[in-house]
Amino acid sequence: MRLPFIDKLGVRVVAMLSIALLPIGLISLYQTRSVVDKAEALTRSAYLGQTVSATERQSDLIHEGFASARVLGGAVITMRDDIDACSALMSGFIRSHPAFSLALFVEPSGVTRCNSRDTPLDVRSTATFRQIDSDPRPLMNATEEGRVTGQSVMVIAQPVYDEGEYAGFVTLSLPRANARFEPEFDGPTKPLELITVNQRGEVLLSMGDLDAAPGLLPAFRDLNSQLYKQFSSFWALDRNGVPRVYSTTPIIPGEVLAVSVWPVDSVSGETGFIERSAMLFPLLMWLVSLVVAYFAVHRLVIRHVRQLRRKVRGFGTTQAYPPPGLLAGGHAPVELVQMEETFDAMVERITRDTAELENNLHEKNVLLKEVHHRVKNNLQLIASIINMEVRKAPRPETKSTLRRIQDRVLGLATVHSNLYHTARLANLRADGLLEDILDQVVKSALPQGSPVQVSVGIEEVVLSPDKAVPLSLLATETVINAIKYVGRPGDGAAPWIKITLEDLDGRSCRFCVTNSRGDKLRDSEDPAEGSGLGRQLIDAFASQLGTRPEVTETDETYRMCVDIALS
Repeated sequence: MRLPFIDKLGVRVVAMLSIALLPIGLISLYQTRSVVDKAEALTRSAYLGQTVSATERQSDLIHEGFASARVLGGAVITMRDDIDACSALMSGFIRSHPAFSLALFVEPSGVTRCNSRDTPLDVRSTATFRQIDSDPRPLMNATEEGRVTGQSVMVIAQPVYDEGEYAGFVTLSLPRANARFEPEFDGPTKPLELITVNQRGEVLLSMGDLDAAPGLLPAFRDLNSQLYKQFSSFWALDRNGVPRVYSTTPIIPGEVLAVSVWPVDSVSGETGFIERSAMLFPLLMWLVSLVVAYFAVHRLVIRHVRQLRRKVRGFGTTQAYPPPGLLAGGHAPVELVQMEETFDAMVERITRDTAELENNLHEKNVLLKEVHHRVKNNLQLIASIINMEVRKAPRPETKSTLRRIQDRVLGLATVHSNLYHTARLANLRADGLLEDILDQVVKSALPQGSPVQVSVGIEEVVLSPDKAVPLSLLATETVINAIKYVGRPGDGAAPWIKITLEDLDGRSCRFCVTNSRGDKLRDSEDPAEGSGLGRQLIDAFASQLGTRPEVTETDETYRMCVDIALS
């Protein structure tokens, strides 16, 4: 008897992976990695201890220099006006500290009168003066040839303040030869280099070649970072792109530090073989597990998912009803079979609902078209009745008024006729609608054989019905007014009317009617006196379109335009 839970995808995957994955492999990998990390950490700690021990005498001498500079700075404040006493103080310091070769007190002007050489000196051209003048703070520099001593020296500078005001700085010159001690390293491996640098990355002192030392410093590291203000050991690439192990010892935190450079092989050589051999077995286990897991997932999931994907894609492309139960007979997991059953039910429901929606939409379109057709017929019937009244009207004024009413009714009938023939009831082609209305109005308002030349330039514009109706009525009134007031130009040319509809930028359009002015034509004279109703209707229809008519009037032309938003 087959148990139901055996067919579950999770049970099958877990069962097959449990055979391949042995927990001892992960434990072995973890323990090996832990031992290797501890061994590397102990080695780096030993390197750091050797660095601290090797730089002890050098560190004491540099500390002595900075401390002495601070003491001398405090002493010269009281005697900087007594140059002889101040110089005697500096000379006495050099005699009692033979490691140093020069002591100066430099005034803010860059000139020193108080120094161990007992002669005025100008140090404004030195890098130390420029740096401390721009940013007064303790610093240590190095130069191959001192400005005064002519030796390869390291320069210690300490700013001096008198009641909070910068008064100059004390500088001590320490020859490199006096600070270079032979370091003692107890371990089996010695560093490639022991370098003393300042916070700007300038090499002050090195155990070996001074010119090659900068290339051994770590690249892409800010010497002002917190990493160099504490005892640390780390791995990094040097400025030549070679991996190194570095141990840093701050001598003057934030200003001077010692960096020992070790080859990477000295750390990883002993642990590398153990690490590689210990990781080989877990790696083989992982490869075997990966192969088994791939075939398991492919057999249990991927091939069935591909079949289901082809089924879903076929329905999405052709909207054809796919055959149900595709995975039921293929030993697929229960979850995938249930997924296919859910999809089949969804497809059936979507197909049924889509057919019902299409049927409802078709019925709605048919009903709307029938409404527009009947409205069009009724409006044409009203226009025919008005035409009968026009024939019976005894007075020209009455006939003119009835014709204008008839034109408005026929304009509305044309709108509904276009809505009846359009495929999409939500939008209407304004260009075709206006062409039909203008053709009808011009034929009705202009007598046959009239000399008036009418030009129409209509671009393709799509409007909603709520804007198409007032636009058609506006066009009717505007064109009737233009025909009513068209005149013969003074140069004797034929009278003309120009009608345009322009799509401005895809978001608005402009409708304009322009007519010539001059001597009024007898054929186009309206017996009825102007009542202003046409202009009132134009303003009202423009207001429905959300705009106002713009009138441009000259002696020769009369132009009326409206800008209409399409959305």
